[in-house]
This record gives sequence, structure tokens and C-alpha cells, in this order.
Amino acid sequence: MSKDYTNSEVTHIKCGKVEYLTFNALKKYEDKITCAVTLRNGGVSKGRYSSLNFRTLGNDDTSNAFKNIQIISNVLNINEIYRARQNHTDNLLHLTSYNKEEYEFKKLNDEFFDGYVTNEKNITTLVTTADCNAIVIYDTLNNAVCNIHSGWKGTTKRIYLKAIDKMQSLFNSNIQDLIICVSPAILDCCFSSEDEEFKKIFTDIWKDEKEYIYYEKDNEKRFHINLPYVIKKDLLNKGVKEDNIHFAGICTCCNHDDFYSYRYNKVDKEDYGCMGTIVMLK
Repeated sequence: MSKDYTNSEVTHIKCGKVEYLTFNALKKYEDKITCAVTLRNGGVSKGRYSSLNFRTLGNDDTSNAFKNIQIISNVLNINEIYRARQNHTDNLLHLTSYNKEEYEFKKLNDEFFDGYVTNEKNITTLVTTADCNAIVIYDTLNNAVCNIHSGWKGTTKRIYLKAIDKMQSLFNSNIQDLIICVSPAILDCCFSSEDEEFKKIFTDIWKDEKEYIYYEKDNEKRFHINLPYVIKKDLLNKGVKEDNIHFAGICTCCNHDDFYSYRYNKVDKEDYGCMGTIVMLK
């Protein structure tokens, strides 16, 4: 059993062996939306995948992922979960009752999408992460939602801003009505490098590096990048209310016993498990 990760932004719920987080900012809308971020406990996967793994690539048996999907579906009272294949793109899929069947989890659709938008009830989307940010955007007025996978590549592509644009286009969403919640992810304490070319990817976009990059005192070559800072800055510049932006504030790498972490996995970088951020309109 994990420690309690409840804080001012999230509530840690334990249902038998299954554990997940809910966002406190969405609590007043719980009659309209289900949103859960799973921890890695309570599933059937073994070894480094232990145990509630939703990733169908790698060396875990795909049947385990199917069983884990059924486990979390039973806990959250969900009938079907939909998703495509993630590939660090800025592609966004509008899921509707007309196309959703193509993206049933068990069909293992290989199209590349890293975000899903919908305003229809009972269409459950899944974003899988292992250090990346899962970003949920909820339109409280129009009851529309977007579920996004935004690792460092998706963040540099600003997929979350494109998602807001898409919600405005499809649902006439007003930025003032949007609540944005960001899952546990790797934080600046662990997101570091010594590659100056890698740093330049970020500084070419967000110019003032002193705002979000710092070097270690004992290693002048190693720098740390604060991804939540730049995401929040972009959202504020877009016009999202600061009070409507919520970060879980939990580092998946630091807490790898309870959350999957790509960075912590030092054995095989292609062989790792993923937790899930699950969103459904009721």
C-alpha cells in the first residue's frame, strides 16, 4: 500500500488494492465528469510492470493490460475506454458516437493521437504516462473536455494550447470557463540534463531561461528544467485564469514505487509500464 498523496490539489482514493487520484478542482462537477489518475497498484502485471500497467507495448503481456483496463473500469463504473497510439505528437482526436468504436482499447488502434476532445457523455478517454504530463481541460459551461498527453516533446509543441483552440472551434469554449488539471509527472528535481543542444530546444521557445532552468551547485554542467512553469506561463498568456490552473505537484520519478517513471527505469528504456489518466463526461 502506498503513502497518502492527498494534498491541496488532489485527493488520494484507495478502493481495495486499486488507488487513484482525483482533482479537487473538479469535485463540484463530479455529477458531470469522472476524472481519475491511477497509481501503479492493484493490477495483474508483474515485475517492473507491477502492477496496474496500461501500456500495450514493451514486454508485458497485452492480456495483462486488457485485464487492468477491466479492473479500473469496474472501480470507476465505466463500460468502455477509448484511445489511439501516443507518439509525442500534437494530434488531437475529436471523439464522437460516430467514430468511437474504431478506438476501443482492445482494438489497439495504431493511429497517432496525443489528445482527445469530446462533448458527448459516456465516451471515456485514456492517456497513458510514465513521467509525462497528462493535462485535462474541462469546459464547465459547455460540459466539454480534453484529455492530453504532454511530455517534453508535446510541451514544446504546445499541444495544450492547440487543444484550447480546438475546443473553442468545436464547442465555442470560453477560456474563462476552462479548468485545467495536470497529473503527477516528472518535476524539475529529476528532469535534468547536461546536453546544451537539448536545452536550446526549450530556450528557442521560452527565451528567459532563468525563469525555468537552473544549474546544480555541485555540477555546473547539469541543468534542471521546470516544465510545469512553462506550461502554466503559456496557459496564463493564453488567458486562462490562474485560479483555474491546477498541478498535482507530485514527482513520478521521486515516487517511482507508486507511479511509473520512464526516467527511473534504467534497465531498458523501451520496456516500462504506464499509468492512466481517465476522463469521462456523465
